[in-house]
Amino acid sequence: MNTPQLYIQPPASADDSIGNLLLQAGKIHITDIQSILSLQNNESIRFGEAAIKLGLVTADDISRILANQYDYTYLAPGEGGFSPELICAYRPFTEPAEKIRMLRNQLLSRWFNNGKKMLSLLGASRNVGTSYLAANLAVAFAQLGQRTLLIDADMHTPRQHRIFNLDNRAGLASMLAERTDMSSIVKLDALSGLSVLPAGAIPPNPAEIIARGLRSKLLTELSPHYDVILFDTPAFNEHAESANLAIISEGSVLVARQDLTKHRDLERIRDTLNGTSAQLIGTVLNQV
Repeated sequence: MNTPQLYIQPPASADDSIGNLLLQAGKIHITDIQSILSLQNNESIRFGEAAIKLGLVTADDISRILANQYDYTYLAPGEGGFSPELICAYRPFTEPAEKIRMLRNQLLSRWFNNGKKMLSLLGASRNVGTSYLAANLAVAFAQLGQRTLLIDADMHTPRQHRIFNLDNRAGLASMLAERTDMSSIVKLDALSGLSVLPAGAIPPNPAEIIARGLRSKLLTELSPHYDVILFDTPAFNEHAESANLAIISEGSVLVARQDLTKHRDLERIRDTLNGTSAQLIGTVLNQV
């Protein structure tokens, strides 16, 4: 007796495309197709809805397949081994992620579309969420298709290597000291378009290292390879190199935290940068 064969027709509609993509992703098997199609026809529902109703896939599976159709990369919980605080990667359809995308779009139209590539995130003190915002903005720019580099320039309390689960033995510090080259930059396979340069081993003189070599490194080696370069910076009112980073990047966004950041802290940043080439683009009130 011959084994019956089921042939999948080329996609003729969005539902057919989802079926084939679910097959390719291993979410359903070819033997599931007939039961899904039967339920779809009997109840006049979409292919994905029928697959969910039969318990073969989840709503998140369907969302991921749809995202792939539009080249929109996001991750399943735990995928990539990154920190859960990367909400734009792990929970892109939540309100906080949407607010970061709104910020990204404003920065794109008001800063990056004017030929600018670099931007610093400045917090007056520690624990205001500067690293959190820098990491999620970097993911959001990469999801837009921008070649994005996130540089952890906080050589006092670096966090980006923890957020992105990276080795921190080599990074910005060793690169500026010319002990390593651009191979210290990590291109993330799980988040297409995003690269991260960790801070590296903490040097005794971060202010001098950044003042001496960062501008030339950026202009001659890094800038041609990226559309967007973001700096995570140390607490501005505690460390001298934050002002240098604001001047080097030309544009900066202040990060304030509700119930923590005082108005005079932000005024101090403004007064320090007043008269320099640094441009303060705006302020983000972080409630995380």
